[in-house]
Amino acid sequence: MKSKFTIGKINKINEASTKFFKKKIKEEHLPILENHATLFNILSEDGSKMLFNEISNIWKVSKSSLSDIINKYESQGLIKKCVCAEDKRSVYISLTSDAVYIKKRLQVMEKEFLDLLLYDFDDGQRKSFEDNIDKALKNITKMY
Repeated sequence: MKSKFTIGKINKINEASTKFFKKKIKEEHLPILENHATLFNILSEDGSKMLFNEISNIWKVSKSSLSDIINKYESQGLIKKCVCAEDKRSVYISLTSDAVYIKKRLQVMEKEFLDLLLYDFDDGQRKSFEDNIDKALKNITKMY
């Protein structure tokens, strides 16, 4: 019997993506944790700086957790922190050139995962899938 529990199906996709990325990151010996990949995706590969608070708001992670994560990758030479000259309380964050390589590898991994997930989907179905995911995400942002 086919399950009608859609949330369970969404959770299975999430679990599969987590396992996939964890395995790929380990295989490629990337010096990041799978659950920190979002940070590398948020930051621009052109070296543009983002305010610490912006990253926290986009990622929906506490400032103390984000501070720990950024400090970890700063010590590895993957993240740069810069204090704002006008407001010493504001901190700008950017990727180093070493981190840009990681970001590009993560993008390749994402494409690989989507190709597996959406195997047998034609271009129209892929676009429809992505559009519907975007609609669902937009709808849940209204809940908060």
